[in-house]
Amino acid sequence: MADQTRLDAWWRASLERNEGGDPAMDAATYTQLVARFSIPLTTVELFLSREPRLQLWTQGHLVHAVGMEHGRPMSCIALFPQQFQVLEEPPDDDDVDVRILWGPTGTSKSVVLILKGHFLLRKGCGTVFVLQTSRDGAAAAYLVGHQVRETAGQGAGSVQLVNMAEVLDEDVDWTEEGKKTVQAWVEELCQHAQTHGRVHILADEAECDVIAEIYRALKQRHVRFTLWAAGVKLDVPADMERYVRKLTQPLRSPPAVVREVEQADDMKEGTVPAYTRPPVSAPCDGPPVLTVGHYHDEYRGDRQGHEGDYPSQCARCGELVADMLRDLRVGCDDNAPHGQGGLTYSDVFVLGGMDCDTDTPDDDELSPAPFIRGLESRGVPTRKVDHNDTAAVRQLAEMTSGPTQRAAGRGRDEAVTVANENTVWGLERHVVVYLEYDYADTTGRLRSMSRSTAQVIWVKDIRDIDSDSDTE
Repeated sequence: MADQTRLDAWWRASLERNEGGDPAMDAATYTQLVARFSIPLTTVELFLSREPRLQLWTQGHLVHAVGMEHGRPMSCIALFPQQFQVLEEPPDDDDVDVRILWGPTGTSKSVVLILKGHFLLRKGCGTVFVLQTSRDGAAAAYLVGHQVRETAGQGAGSVQLVNMAEVLDEDVDWTEEGKKTVQAWVEELCQHAQTHGRVHILADEAECDVIAEIYRALKQRHVRFTLWAAGVKLDVPADMERYVRKLTQPLRSPPAVVREVEQADDMKEGTVPAYTRPPVSAPCDGPPVLTVGHYHDEYRGDRQGHEGDYPSQCARCGELVADMLRDLRVGCDDNAPHGQGGLTYSDVFVLGGMDCDTDTPDDDELSPAPFIRGLESRGVPTRKVDHNDTAAVRQLAEMTSGPTQRAAGRGRDEAVTVANENTVWGLERHVVVYLEYDYADTTGRLRSMSRSTAQVIWVKDIRDIDSDSDTE
């Protein structure tokens, strides 16, 4: 299926031999049928840092079921021709192999980077450098590095993480110290190339300014290099546009979630490319998005026990979400279909624009402390992750939860993760609880909802809107 040209040529020849064939069978329909029945020929295996996405029985839907491989959780992911074409496309020349993967969330950009790193290590490249170029990209960098190493079955020295998150300021402008940091690292890469012949770099959730600076410096020094980067919002410079490849077919989230993510402003305005229809239809629409209403201070009716301006400030919202998690059988020992194990608390993210840093007072308007109290009052254990706690973020990205670990950790280490939506950018969980900051917030659709592989619980901000408002 990766070689679309050969498939089309074969199909046209078949039509000619059969004097036109079946008029109802056009090339697009045939491609879809072949893709549907050729899944074993178009699958790849990746090491998972989480239990494979499977056991969610919600209104008759079951998330993609996979098994274990050699005692490790492995996921069989059916890639589309779009992804294989990127992986199999030869580089522009022997000295420089550059690709910039651009597309909306959940379109397998990270998977392609991981596979590229896996191929490089299997070819004996020695070391793959995984680059973090932004503060919000820490989790993605940890995840890619961990997955590349584990999928290839290589040692700890096979992947080196390089932190370039501080080279740009908050306005994405270069700092003097940042320029020196990049120059110093380029010098190290040049020395590495002298010893090993070539350098290999992967960068997920990348800042294009940093990627472009490294690309130009290596080109100027005539270093042979591989540089593959990916991102959702990319401002690619003109001299690198030829390396851009769009990945737009959704692989992570079911259609019910994809439709909500598509309503984000960044997607409506074109800052993030729009999704395109996959060549194979989804096996199901997915569990419908569940909603909880938070009645804002400005709501003139009965607030039904809700408090605070935002859902994160409301213990009642936490209680209602805890009840929904119980209905999904999260954390229950008896929720295992066919003995495969069920959803645990660590399969759940609670995300939004709140401030989860340890120095944020509980009474701060951006603190999720009241919501957490509501969850815990219903027996749901929680883990609040500080955006600046690199160890905790890395643990989230690399956390393994296979059957043995789940049995040992149930009720002890298992906990729902509460974090700012930017902290876990690049990670995924079965269930995502999105705490809407206010009724006009659409950023969370892209940043929070898209982290879900199955179920979204949306805690909506509900208030009375003045008649002269243009907001529905």
